[in-house]
Amino acid sequence: MRTLLHSLTAKASRDRALPLPRLVAKGVRYLWELGTARLRLRTADQVGAHARTLGTPRIDNQGRLEIGSHVLLRSVNVPVELCTGPHGTLVIGDGARLNYGVSISAESRVEIGARTRIGPYVMIVDSDFHDLHQRDLRPTPRPVQIGPDVWIGAKASVLRGVTIGRGAVVGTGAVVTRDVAPFAIVAGVPARMVGQVDPARFVPEVVA
Repeated sequence: MRTLLHSLTAKASRDRALPLPRLVAKGVRYLWELGTARLRLRTADQVGAHARTLGTPRIDNQGRLEIGSHVLLRSVNVPVELCTGPHGTLVIGDGARLNYGVSISAESRVEIGARTRIGPYVMIVDSDFHDLHQRDLRPTPRPVQIGPDVWIGAKASVLRGVTIGRGAVVGTGAVVTRDVAPFAIVAGVPARMVGQVDPARFVPEVVA
């Protein structure tokens, strides 16, 4: 209860410029998101404190699913889809935010770092699912590692075996087929480096 009050106080402090009716409405919605998350995430193996859901995600957990604290899954228009195969592990770090239509599949291992933001309709997979020449065969999956503080734009795709470093930015619609260095900005199909985030100016998000 103490941590919940701390979280509500911190949220109210950030929103203090809002008119009172809107502030109350946001507070009620926040409590609703907290209260329904445990039911909607009941098939996960681990759910951290203050994880929230807005709308109902689709979860097919045949392996292991770990959801950190203060995670937000926004399924307002199209559900967030989280899938793990029989030998798969999906880990979503503290404070990560997944927007509507995000689809993540872990046949081996997919890890989303703390405070990472994932835009609408992003796809993250660690398997190609079908062999190029013999379509009824599944190729060996390769883990996907996404570091903390990453920002992935809408409709981007992150494919098997990719590691994305801390603070990197993936542009809208990009298809990431190779590793992305920390604080790099990548865009295009296939994604290539087009810029750099200044690490000296970067301020990590405070999660509360």
